[in-house]
Amino acid sequence: MTTTTELAGAPVRVSGVTKQYRDARALDQVDLDIESGEFITLLGSSGSGKSTLLNIIAGFTDCDAGVVEVDGIDITKTPPHKRGLGMVFQHYALFPHMTVFDNVAFPLRRRRTPKAEMVRLVEEALDIVQLGHLGKRMPQQLSGGQQQRVALARAIVFRPKVLLMDEPLGALDKRLREQLQLEIKRLHRELGITFVFVTHDQEEALAMSDRIALLRDGRIVQIGTPEELYEQPAERYTAEFLGESNLFSGTIVNGVLPYGEHGSIQVRDGSADGAGSVMVRPEHVSVLRPDEQVPVGCNALRGTVREVIYLGSGRRAEVTLPDGTHVVARTPADRRHSRLVPGEPVVVTWAKQHGQVVADGPPADEAAIPAGRAAVPA
Repeated sequence: MTTTTELAGAPVRVSGVTKQYRDARALDQVDLDIESGEFITLLGSSGSGKSTLLNIIAGFTDCDAGVVEVDGIDITKTPPHKRGLGMVFQHYALFPHMTVFDNVAFPLRRRRTPKAEMVRLVEEALDIVQLGHLGKRMPQQLSGGQQQRVALARAIVFRPKVLLMDEPLGALDKRLREQLQLEIKRLHRELGITFVFVTHDQEEALAMSDRIALLRDGRIVQIGTPEELYEQPAERYTAEFLGESNLFSGTIVNGVLPYGEHGSIQVRDGSADGAGSVMVRPEHVSVLRPDEQVPVGCNALRGTVREVIYLGSGRRAEVTLPDGTHVVARTPADRRHSRLVPGEPVVVTWAKQHGQVVADGPPADEAAIPAGRAAVPA
């Protein structure tokens, strides 16, 4: 097995990168530092600039301004085939007339690698992706997941320090996607290569990444660990895009957001006063009946059950407040939400420490927010 020290990753730096397509600016002064051996995901909706940024790093697209460095070397003007970067595409791009072995060997043949060394490296790469026994097969004899693993083997066989992946799991079904997510994480852990991964799937980004760079309109909105972006979004767009959210807008005074005639909402200690939104994730919300005691230190808003949906591992309850705002709560399947009935009066409650204050930011394009969010302003 190849060791991490043999395949150490390289740092990548993007400085002031801009790309203009006619009247549309795909990237606008983007700065991004990727650490050696890091798994970073470029996340965003269609048109956010994530694939353009990846293609500029790969060399397939020229930037109008800015610099791209790998391992401290400026590669902005270097042709793609001389950058030494591995690349995995969404649609495999395997040669149908070549065996699995020959597909994986292709980058080595182009580099005129001696035959004995080539055989060793190909066999090693196929073993890493657990396809060592299928080297003589043709691509059409493989499943979609196996073909994508062949593409991964081809991308790592020449030992790149950076591996770029452009939505490599986008063409696979949900179960296979989840299996390959684990495979790719294992590869990253074992090889130590710097991974730059593009996806529009927020669950995939949360599951796989060391850090996530969320893009919108050619800019990086926020960058951080999955936990940071999910639990501490800097602005409303991050809260809406990553996971399901309950959002209440207004002006916070002394740690309290007045909520019309329906009461007030306390936010976590240390939150700054001013205009903004209070975000509460559904897993932190409980639904009580009117005669049940609200725990000390918790917010409480009265409403009516709109619907309860069984999701296998849990239930999703949606409650409508008097002003029409919908609040979503999620609990394990064996909890109290199984007894809720649409039309029933209830109280939604959550501890104040779960009320995260986020900046409102520019309005979000509804088409850019993944379906099913509960990001409804009060």
